[in-house]
Amino acid sequence: MDVSLVFQLEKTKMNSNQTYDFIIAGAGAAGLSLLWHFLHSSLKYQKLLLIDNSFDIINDKTWCFWSSNHPFSSMAYHSWSELEVISDGNVYSEQLSSYQYHCIRNGDYRNKILELSRQFKNVDLLESNVFGFESRADMAVVQTEEGEFHGRWIFQSVMNSPQVEQSVSDISLIQHFVGWEIEVQDKKNYFSPSKATLMDFDTPQQKGLTFFYVLPFTHWRALVEYTIFSESTMKQEQYEKVIGTYIKERFHLSDSCYRIVRKEKGAIPMDDREVPGYFNNRTLNIGTVGGTTKPTTGYTFTRAHHHSREIVDALTAGKAPKPFSGSKNRFKVYDMMLLYLLRNEQKNSRKIFHDLFDKNSIDRILQFLAEETHFFQEIAIFSKLPYPPFFRSIYQMKHRILSLRNSI
Repeated sequence: MDVSLVFQLEKTKMNSNQTYDFIIAGAGAAGLSLLWHFLHSSLKYQKLLLIDNSFDIINDKTWCFWSSNHPFSSMAYHSWSELEVISDGNVYSEQLSSYQYHCIRNGDYRNKILELSRQFKNVDLLESNVFGFESRADMAVVQTEEGEFHGRWIFQSVMNSPQVEQSVSDISLIQHFVGWEIEVQDKKNYFSPSKATLMDFDTPQQKGLTFFYVLPFTHWRALVEYTIFSESTMKQEQYEKVIGTYIKERFHLSDSCYRIVRKEKGAIPMDDREVPGYFNNRTLNIGTVGGTTKPTTGYTFTRAHHHSREIVDALTAGKAPKPFSGSKNRFKVYDMMLLYLLRNEQKNSRKIFHDLFDKNSIDRILQFLAEETHFFQEIAIFSKLPYPPFFRSIYQMKHRILSLRNSI
């Protein structure tokens, strides 16, 4: 733990059955984003409660996003103006013109937002496990180890709605990864801190589409992450063996040349299920349980931020907050097609990613992944990719595509 980031939580005895204006259950990326938006709005003096099972400040994960103007970019641990993708021996490197790529450490992010909350006497922090949520008349109720707490609205990111646990997905993959942040002992120039490797596909493709992700922070310090899209995870030692081999082969560094500063790991669900927007009629789902994770990339941070802004804007206008608006239907179709290919046609999936970056600028691909392109730009992107795999995926997923009701 970075001692400079330790947040001294002022624990006070809280009486159960207290009533708040708004309660946020979960102090992850989504919950903290929502708290930040509350504290930067006219609602900042409403009575707020934030609940989490721990408020420790530990940098054990990173969140990455690209943006031209994002309010959280100032919290970035590092940013890159150049990205590269490596595939089949080709290096596609580009100086970004529309975006910068940012990396936020979760401990830094949590520390800054919790420090901000300490300036407001109307904000309470409760360190406790959450057991469930209820709706009673016009109030929401959260059950915790410390008793019940009531609010006009609860926003939660800690548990799936019961409907999700009972639903079946046509395609269910996991984006699973393990990363090492390493520091080379001689502190010479091994990395370029202005350029990040978004994807390096030149690594053995075993259980699913596989790539490495390299985020250099200095010339001698970088995060090296091994990522796989597949239906199941692996044992920790399997990831770590491949990471060590990759560092040795790409950067010519034996394990005696560097030290591992920290490790991170994760598993992000990638499936085509519709996620319920409400846990009950007074508890709104946010974050991954609220559908903000993009199924084909796992990116959540920016989409959760957009939902937070929508929630606070609605409440400020005296309206009921709504579930995450989600993707337009044509992007849902693209996600369904790619998920099908990732599960069933691994070799074609890799070729599609290769052609995607071979025939388009990285700026345009990031714009497409952020769902900021218009239809004719998307037609231009798909026209440069192999047709047969997409036709097969459309045929196989036609029942889901035809079930979409909103306009394309």
